[in-house]
Amino acid sequence: MQEHSFNADMLIVGGGVAGLNAALSAAEKGASVIIMDKAVIERSGHTAGGIDHFGAFLNTGPEWDTRDAYLTYTVNSSRGATRPEVVERVYCDNLERAIVRFEKIGVPLHRPDGSYYRTRSYGQPGPWWINFNGKRLKPSLAAAVRKAGCTVLDRVVTADLLVTDGRVCGAVGFHIRSGEFYVVSAKAVTVATGGTNRLFTNPTGLSFNTWMCPANTGDGEAISFRAGAALANIEFLRMTVVPSGFAAPGLNALVGMGAKLINGLGEEFMSRYHPEGMNSPRYKLVEAVITELKARRGPVYMDCRHLDSEALNHLVTTLSYDKDTFGDFLAQKGIDLRNDLLEVAPSEGMQGGPNEVCGSGIRIDENCAATLPGLFAAGNCSDQNRSLHMAVTSGIHAGVGAIAFAENNGAAPRPSRTQVTDIRDRIFAVMKGGGQTSWKAFEDSLQRIITESLGPTRSAWSFKLASERLDRLAGWIDTVSCPTFHDLCRFQELYNIMTVARCMLAAASYRTESRFDLCHNRTDFPNQDDENWLGQVNVRKGDDGGPECRFVSVTYPEQEGGA
Repeated sequence: MQEHSFNADMLIVGGGVAGLNAALSAAEKGASVIIMDKAVIERSGHTAGGIDHFGAFLNTGPEWDTRDAYLTYTVNSSRGATRPEVVERVYCDNLERAIVRFEKIGVPLHRPDGSYYRTRSYGQPGPWWINFNGKRLKPSLAAAVRKAGCTVLDRVVTADLLVTDGRVCGAVGFHIRSGEFYVVSAKAVTVATGGTNRLFTNPTGLSFNTWMCPANTGDGEAISFRAGAALANIEFLRMTVVPSGFAAPGLNALVGMGAKLINGLGEEFMSRYHPEGMNSPRYKLVEAVITELKARRGPVYMDCRHLDSEALNHLVTTLSYDKDTFGDFLAQKGIDLRNDLLEVAPSEGMQGGPNEVCGSGIRIDENCAATLPGLFAAGNCSDQNRSLHMAVTSGIHAGVGAIAFAENNGAAPRPSRTQVTDIRDRIFAVMKGGGQTSWKAFEDSLQRIITESLGPTRSAWSFKLASERLDRLAGWIDTVSCPTFHDLCRFQELYNIMTVARCMLAAASYRTESRFDLCHNRTDFPNQDDENWLGQVNVRKGDDGGPECRFVSVTYPEQEGGA
């Protein structure tokens, strides 16, 4: 295959919201920037089709609308996973810049009269979610990035990072249509590839019918782990409630507007599961729906019929901002939310942080730097960021941090040709094997293993079973056939999903407690244990190439000076 070589001050892996904001920040500093994305940056990532909400405190006067209230909520809702000093530096310090960035690219968060349409959900103390029309967000960001002079390598899959003398110095990848090979050298690398989807079996049987972007397959987490960086919060499962048979975003909008969950008996049941009822954390809503269905009190419905006309009109108008086909789904089902109930069900699982303000993935510090010199991370692939609001702020912050590192540490070491060759051989070997197993069949088997062992109920027994099955499955990987470069892209995604699955299993086995309800629900250790487990499990690559775990405690502000 033809080889292309590039060099820049900063390489960004992933052209979603976080990656493009990092690119703009770096370009504003005069840095040369290369972006590698396995799709096309105008419509790639989780917000590819649009989005309708952005979380923010705006300091309008009420006590809930402040930085302190946000940090207090973050600590209280994600103790044992969040590090507030990182959240304050990455999110709070950059929030105003983020709102200005929306204005600059032509996608303002406010309405024409300058006001904000705000709603409350998921246990927040006030209406932090700003509803806005984010349909043109990605194309507008992409236009700004291209205008800023960044080099964009569309449809190029990043296969692995390059590391020389303990410093990340670039990455290699291949084009998903031509197979052309790319070697990029950089003084700093920012990874912004989103979370890990297609890890669990989808209830619909359609692997790509995911709540979040099906192309987000743990690529950044996997390549960073293989390079030697630490991951954190990787043990946590994330689920939501979706329309039955259709994995559409939109629950946030429904809940925020005041919709209610009712069971097949017509009962509102959330108050039985949490004192905040419908304003409880997302994982409590999922747990409640699962419990109601297991108790044979289903089906479960979302009821919007009681909402006032203004709220309903806004809801119906904005539902398709996240997923165009949601409106089509409702129309084909003959469902009018003003008059009809919407049947809902639990979504597929995914690896992710416990809530909307705490993430999972590459462990970052206050500058968005990973534990491996030269590597930075932003957005949902990093352990302290979640949702659009933190994708924007962490992207802005990571771009600044990465370029500061590049300026302060001089030219990057030259990538090792041996390493480049080894990765290239690994990538294309599967196309020469002549195997008979499709990547899809292999992925289906992997998903069943993870679903059965790392779902909403877990135990040492299920972990042992998963480990044995993953070992057996790994023995079949040489039988996978990849006749086209598109298949090769899917195989690379599968390779990354497998890496994340091993890390998730290791961290979940290591944390001998339960935390955040179904996010990490161990039947053999059913209680939360703050005495021993108030902190993060860090996962690194061991000498044998597999994951090794270490616990790092976290001290929260209210504990200072305590016992």
